[in-house]
Amino acid sequence: MSSPATCEAVDITHSYGSVCALSDVSFVLEPGRITGLVGANGSGKSTLLRILAGVQRPTAGRVLQFGIDLAASESAGAGVGAAIDGMSLWPNWSAYRTLRYLAALAGRPAYDVDRVLLDAQIERPRTRLRALSLGNRQRVAIAAAMLLGTRLILLDEPMNGLDPAAREATRDVILRLAGEGRTILLSSHDLNDVEVLAHDLIALSQGRTKFVGSTSKFRTRATMSLLTVDHDIEIAPGVLARAGIRCRNAPNGDIVVFTHDAQAAIEVLLRGGLIAQISAERDATLEERFQDATL
Repeated sequence: MSSPATCEAVDITHSYGSVCALSDVSFVLEPGRITGLVGANGSGKSTLLRILAGVQRPTAGRVLQFGIDLAASESAGAGVGAAIDGMSLWPNWSAYRTLRYLAALAGRPAYDVDRVLLDAQIERPRTRLRALSLGNRQRVAIAAAMLLGTRLILLDEPMNGLDPAAREATRDVILRLAGEGRTILLSSHDLNDVEVLAHDLIALSQGRTKFVGSTSKFRTRATMSLLTVDHDIEIAPGVLARAGIRCRNAPNGDIVVFTHDAQAAIEVLLRGGLIAQISAERDATLEERFQDATL
């Protein structure tokens, strides 16, 4: 008999009064995989993370963690760590005191605290959190999630405030944790980080799932083609837009189109009196997909 998924969201819906933040959101998080959670501001990402962390109840639907209903069992939530915006640590405590306290609550040995302090590269671990930089406070929150999240770790913008070296180190830690079999849900506006780290993707738009599946499958849903137009290139975007084909100008003067069929775009231009050819073609990156509102 197979073991249950780490986390399963079933038709999660949540409203704030008359405002619906989430509507029928469903997905499964599997052990050892990193899932990216993406979407514009107001798409429902933070609400979803708080529901998965157990600090907020959904209006409808349910969350199963390791096969246990989060709302129906006192033992649900064990083995889950979260670094979520709005879930503050104690500002007058040091990182060391904070992590020792959390470790004691979770029944973790003291040497685990030393390990996460090292892994998270926390500077001045005995200084009060309020005196630390934003980047260092962010690392403490990640360290707390690592300490408590023996099976599932929820991270909200974990790279926020980190310098390039610390960002790369945090990426390495996240990859190692997944390699140990832990499940990671990573919410980030930096789609470069998501593209590098995530095996799977959940894309939200206005509280609804626009995509749930592997990152590789998401990438192949749109191709970026660079078209060279022989003349009157300034009218090409209008011709394509009227045909419902998304495009933008490239720095070299060509036209970038996002479509499964670049030849169809060429035929549209031809009917508009323009001659074009494909000069380059590749799968669109997550950043390009997001910028062109194709989520």
